[in-house]
Amino acid sequence: MSDPVAPDGPLYRSVVRPSTPLVVVGAVVAGVGVLTGLLVAAMGGASVVLGGVVLAALVLLGWLVARGPVRVTVTREAVRIGYPLASRTIRISDVTDVGAGDHVDGVGYGWGVRWEGRGKWAYRVGGPMATLVHRGGRLGVSVADPHEFVEAVVDARQDIA
Repeated sequence: MSDPVAPDGPLYRSVVRPSTPLVVVGAVVAGVGVLTGLLVAAMGGASVVLGGVVLAALVLLGWLVARGPVRVTVTREAVRIGYPLASRTIRISDVTDVGAGDHVDGVGYGWGVRWEGRGKWAYRVGGPMATLVHRGGRLGVSVADPHEFVEAVVDARQDIA
């Protein structure tokens, strides 16, 4: 929870790294990227450039799957969710509800930043989830401790009259 020495500091911080199955999938994707890129590049000519692009794209995708963490910070002003290439900030004044668990009711499961239907998004890397309902929709997010996350958001909402 919050640090009594730093009253303006974060109320909650979480860094959740991908679960073991995602690390394995990411490594496989990166490996396929290396093999495919090298095979395409071996054709010579303009294929060398295409092979390099394929290699770089699949290795980056593999890294995102295997190592891309979801970072969540709750302050009195906002909830910040960070994921490589896609971060989001939701003002505390826009939050209407929060709950432990996954209540997005969309496609479900999977990994990464996912569109789950109209106004529903999820930042998933496995493990425990929490759901944040705000004026723009719903957001499911992987967090280290859903109950501490909920407490921090509720505490931050107490300041809003």
